[in-house]
This record gives sequence, structure tokens and C-alpha cells, in this order.
Amino acid sequence: MQSILLSGFMAAGKSAAGRQLAQRLGLDWLDLDAEVERRSGATVSDIFRDRGERGFRELERDCLLDVLGLPGARVVSLGGGALLDRSTRLEALARARVFHLGVTASTAFARARAAPRPLLASATDAARLLAERREAYAECHSSVDAEAPLATVVDSLAALAERRLVAVAAGLQSYCVEVGSGVISGRAGALLGDATSALVVSDHTVAALHGDSVLRALRAHGPDVRLWCMPPGEGSKCSQNLFDLWQELKALRVDRRGRVLALGGGVVSDLAGFAASTWQRGVAWAAMPTTLLAAVDASVGGKTAIDLGEAKNAVGTFWQPSSVVCDVSLLATEPQSGFVAGLAEVVKSALIGDPALFSLLESDPDGVLARSPELVLELVERSIRVKASIVSRDVRESGERRLLNLGHTVGHALEAAEGYGRLSHGSAVSLGMVLALELGVRLRVTAPELVSRVEHLLRALGLPTRAEPVAIDRALHLLEHDKKREGDAIRFVLVHDIGDVRVHPLAVADLPALLAP
Repeated sequence: MQSILLSGFMAAGKSAAGRQLAQRLGLDWLDLDAEVERRSGATVSDIFRDRGERGFRELERDCLLDVLGLPGARVVSLGGGALLDRSTRLEALARARVFHLGVTASTAFARARAAPRPLLASATDAARLLAERREAYAECHSSVDAEAPLATVVDSLAALAERRLVAVAAGLQSYCVEVGSGVISGRAGALLGDATSALVVSDHTVAALHGDSVLRALRAHGPDVRLWCMPPGEGSKCSQNLFDLWQELKALRVDRRGRVLALGGGVVSDLAGFAASTWQRGVAWAAMPTTLLAAVDASVGGKTAIDLGEAKNAVGTFWQPSSVVCDVSLLATEPQSGFVAGLAEVVKSALIGDPALFSLLESDPDGVLARSPELVLELVERSIRVKASIVSRDVRESGERRLLNLGHTVGHALEAAEGYGRLSHGSAVSLGMVLALELGVRLRVTAPELVSRVEHLLRALGLPTRAEPVAIDRALHLLEHDKKREGDAIRFVLVHDIGDVRVHPLAVADLPALLAP
């Protein structure tokens, strides 16, 4: 169990709630301001007077990181500015669960009169500071209304503590991914939010399996909810279906408080998210992935797109979902071939940022293929954590997020060259990863034994490892359409070690020789 950090504005009641929450959960409780005072031998007011706010923040950060490094879980009540530094905030989000206690500026100032704060001398100060900190407070696992009675606040926090949550920090567009089994019905209200109407986007196969139960759960919360379906498969991620979806949103009279809900795999989430990003100049959307591939990849990160002929994902936007619910019980209806294809993205996640996940896959490939429920939960959550951590540091793919393209450069080209639907995305990524590993060996950044190890794992999981030379040749001709191309060069993600991948710009003209069998 991870520690719980209570964040929020001054006088939000973090100490009172933290003390009671810790008692409820049977955990130790720590007040960070009190811990700073204990370590420094001075009061918070004295530290501000003698060292200034900057000096206090340095002590506060060091103290928090030390606490996060302690064994065991605990509840920690933070000071109002403890997570203002983004690097500290992202560290906290990765190593603990951060729950925000929200109050208005007027409530905070009224409560603070009993115990004056160095930064809260007036109601004007309160309003200004709260506005300045709005984005920092938005980057959390979940927010609770701290103006409710204390018992209600603690009940809400205790309920959140029982859920498997992964935060994606994207400023005011931050959201949480919940991983669980059988959780869709209980989260229907959160998926809808305050929507005036909602359109569930799915494909015919998924709708036949899950449409009725999902619609019943959503409609129990009031707004007009309808279902729109398209044929399954990559070919549906096209401009004609996008136009038809816009027409459906128009017919439903979805306004700016309307919502689009994606129920399906990666094709559904890409198309639904893109439609949401463009309708009324952007409406909220949420994802309910029904495939392993969508759960660990497509539904997280806010990339939305359609294909333009053979140019995969050529037209798209960055538009973060408002929430994602990964109910792994929905994955039980996915054909084994689709589940196996999704494992390619799990292996990719392990190579990028989770050596322990790679070892877990190696230790029990048969259990993975048998879809052991607890094992699937672990694989999905760990994969999402890798992607969420990277996306949080690079929301719009200006740097580190490019690492998520491991295996996708040639993989996407192979997928297009073979014709969408003939080679699954997961199989293409598996082949692309092996080619990237072999390319790393030729460039002397990847150890040959690592290639063998990854290939062995991919084969044990039922994934392909060898592309036909003629297929590679056709794929290389399509790389000029790759979004990662910059002039005559293309950015390749190469593996230096498990958990250590880096971007290498390579000349497109050199690739045929480098990738030749």
C-alpha cells in the first residue's frame, strides 16, 4: 500500500482529516509542518522570518522526500505549498497517492483567523494565492470537497484509499485512471460528471457484449445517454466515420457540457477522443477500454487521431480524457489473439521504465496467457504507471514522451504496408521492437544478449519476432510519412538496457542498410 498525502490550500482541514483517516485505516499519521519544525528546531513562522519562503520550501521538500523514502505506508498532511514545485509534485504522485482537499478562498481565510498564517494576511491574499495554485492542486489522484462536514470528508478519503488509482498530471486537464475489476457500474456517475447529455461510442462487437449493461449504469444517473456504433477494426478510424460521428453529436444536440464516452479498443478511443476534441471546439470525453491494448496504451495520454489512407494517425489532436476506468473484467471477452497482441505494449512499457514488470512477465508467461485475474491487474496497473509518469512530464510529446514510440516507428510502417487488419498493431509493435533492438546492436548501444532475452519473452507470449525482408522493405518506403521524421532524419527509440531507452536521430537514407537482414 502506498502512503496517502493530503494536499490543498491553507486551512482546508488537512491535519484534522489526516489524523482521523490514519486512525480509520490503521496507519501512522504525520503532519509535515510539524515534522519540519521538529527537524529544524524552529517554528514555521520563524523559518519564514529567518530564511524566507524559499528557505522554508527547501526544508519542506527535503523532509517530504525523506518521509516518502521511509518503509511502510502512512497518512501525511501537507502544508498548502508543499507540492507547488512541479518536480516534487510529480515525485509525490509517482510514489504516493495525493488527495486534494478543496476549499474556497473565503472559507480558508475565515478558518485561518483562529491561527494566523505567514502568507494569509487578508482575504485578498487568500484569493490570489488560491488562483496561483489552482493548477498545482489540480495535479492529484482525486479531489474531495473539504467544505463538507469532517466525517463526510474522511469517509470520502477512506473510499478513495481502497481504489487502485494512477494520476496523469496535465495541469488543469489532469485526470485519474482507475484500475479494477467490476468497477464500471460504480463509476458511471464519475464518468458522466455534470454532463447534460452523453454519447457512448463503440463498435458493433463490443456493443453486443457490453453495451446494454454500460448504458443501464450510465442512464441511472440521469442525462440523455445514447449509443453510436461502427464496424470493428482499424479501417473504421477514418474521415467518413468521423463525419458520421459529428452528425450523431449534432442530432443528439450535444452542447459544451455534453460528453463523449469511448467503450472499446484503441480504434474506438482514438476516434471518440478526436471527435470530442473537435466538437463545439472541445467537449469532455472519458474512456472505458475493453481490450488490453487500449487499457495500457490508447486510453491514456490524450493522443487522438484518425488514419489518412496508409498514413496511420496522421490527423489528430492532444485532448486529455476527463477520466479513464480500466475495468479488467471487460477484458475477459477479448479474443486471445487480441489479448496477446496487447501484451506487446506491456513488454514495451517494461523495457521503457519498469524492469520489475519485465521480470514479472519472464517469470510466468503461462500465467499471463491464462489471464490470471490478479496478474492481469498488476500488468495493467504497472504499464499505465509507466506511461502516466512519462506523459505527466511531457504532455505534448516535445521530449521524453517520444520514448513511448519504442517499436512503433517501423511497427506502424509494417502495419500500413501489410494493410490494416492483416497485421495487428501488437504484432507490428513486437516486430518493431525486435528491429529496434537489432538496430541498437548494430549501433553498439544494445547488448546482443538483451535482444535474445526480449525475443525469448515475446515468443513465450505468442508474439512474432521476425518480419519478412520484403515486408521490411515495403515498410521502409513508408517511413517518410512517419510523424517522427524531421527533414531527412527520423527519431528512433533504442534500448540501452531494460529501463533505459533513448532517442537517436537517424538518417532515413541509412535505414535500409542498418535494418537489412
